[in-house]
Amino acid sequence: MFTPQLLFGEVGSSSDVLNHEPFLERARLQREQERDGAARLALGAYVVARLINKLLTMEAGPDALDGFRWQLDAVRRHIDDLPADAPETAHLSGIAAAVSAERRISAGLWMNLTAYAYFLEHEGRLEESLEILNLATRVQGQDTPAEDFAAYALFAARLNRQLARWDTASTCYAAAEEAALACGDDISALRGRLGQGAVHRGRGNLPLAREIAESVVHDASKLKLAEVQALGYADLGAVCALQGLQLEELEANYQAFRLTTDPHQRMRTLGDLGIGLFRIGAFQTARVAFEIVIHANTSFVVRSNALLELMDLESRIGNRVSFERCRGMMEQNVSGLSPSAATDYQYKLGTGFMRFDQMTRARTALMAALQLAERHQLNAWYFRVEQALQELTERPQQPVPTLASELSEAPAIREMEVGLREYALSPE
Repeated sequence: MFTPQLLFGEVGSSSDVLNHEPFLERARLQREQERDGAARLALGAYVVARLINKLLTMEAGPDALDGFRWQLDAVRRHIDDLPADAPETAHLSGIAAAVSAERRISAGLWMNLTAYAYFLEHEGRLEESLEILNLATRVQGQDTPAEDFAAYALFAARLNRQLARWDTASTCYAAAEEAALACGDDISALRGRLGQGAVHRGRGNLPLAREIAESVVHDASKLKLAEVQALGYADLGAVCALQGLQLEELEANYQAFRLTTDPHQRMRTLGDLGIGLFRIGAFQTARVAFEIVIHANTSFVVRSNALLELMDLESRIGNRVSFERCRGMMEQNVSGLSPSAATDYQYKLGTGFMRFDQMTRARTALMAALQLAERHQLNAWYFRVEQALQELTERPQQPVPTLASELSEAPAIREMEVGLREYALSPE
C-alpha cells in the first residue's frame, strides 16, 4: 500500500549520469575551491549512489552479476582512499559494506542509507539527502511497513519544505499522516498534520497554519505526548511571530523550550525564542540565546539561522565589528543555505549595509534577495524585500535609533531571561 513512488515518483534509468547530479555539483564546487579531500568525498558519494542504483535496476544473468561485482570492488577501493577521519567516509564505508556481492538486500543497507541521509541533512546538503533517502526507500521496497513509510514520508516532506517545494512537501506530509493513522502511530500522525501547517505558513496562509498548530497542541496534551506538544508550541510561536503577536510568540516558544527533550529541537526553539526577544528589544538576552545555538552541537541549518539573526541584531544596535564578524562566518557557508535562508541572508545583509550607510552594497544585496524570492516563489519574502528596497529609496537622512519596547520589561519576559541565563551557565 505504501510504496516509494508515493514520495518520489517513478525512478529514471541507472544509465542517466544526471541521476545523482547534486553529488557531482558538490565535487565541482570543491574542486574549484581547491579542496581535494572534500571533492573526493563528493565523488565517493556519487559512486556509492550509482552502485545502489545499479543494485536495484540491473538485469539478471551471470554477466550482469560479474559487472556488478567489479563495480562494487571499485567503489570499495575508492572509499578506502577517502580521508579516514571524515564522518562522511564512515557513512559511505558502512553503506558499501552492507552491499552484498550476491545482490541480497538486507535491513542493514537501507538503515545505513537512511543514516547517511540524516547526516547530509545535518550538513545542510538537502538535495543530496533527498537522493539518498530515495535510494533507501527503494531498497526497502514495496513491502515497507506503514510505520517505516511514515518516517520516510516525514523526512522527505521536511527536506522538500526546506527547499520550498511546497506541493511535494504537502503530498509527503499527507502520506505520512495517512500511514501513521493506519498503524496507530499518534506521534507521526500529529507530526504529519503539523507539517501541513508549516507548509501553509511557508505559503503565507497564517490563519490556517495557526489553527493546525493549536489543534496539535490540544490533541498532544490530551494524549500526554509532551514532545509533540513542544513541536506544536514551536510552530504556534512561528505563526504568532509572522502575525506580529509578540507576547504570544514568546510564551509559545518558551513553553516549547521547556517541554522538549530533544537537543536539536531545543536549539531550534531557542533560536526562535532569541528572535522574539530581539524583536522586543531584549538585546542582551537575545544575544545569549543566539550564541548558545551558534556554539551548540546542532545542525548546520539551526546554527546558520541563529547566526543570521545575530548578524541582524548587531547591525540593528550599530555594532559594526560584530556585524562583519557574523557576515564573515556566513560567507564561508552561504552555498549550503536553503532558498529561504539564502534569501534571508541577502535581506539581512542589505538592511545591515543600509544601517551602516553603505547604500550601493545594500541595494546589491536586496536585489539578490528579490531574485531568490521570485525564483523560489517565496511570496512573503518577495513583498518584504520589495518594501526594504522602497525604504532604501525613501530613506530618511538620519537612522531611527533602536529602542527597547515596554514589553521587554514584562514579568513573563523577565522569567524567560532568568531561565535562559541559567541554562547558559549550566553544564551540557
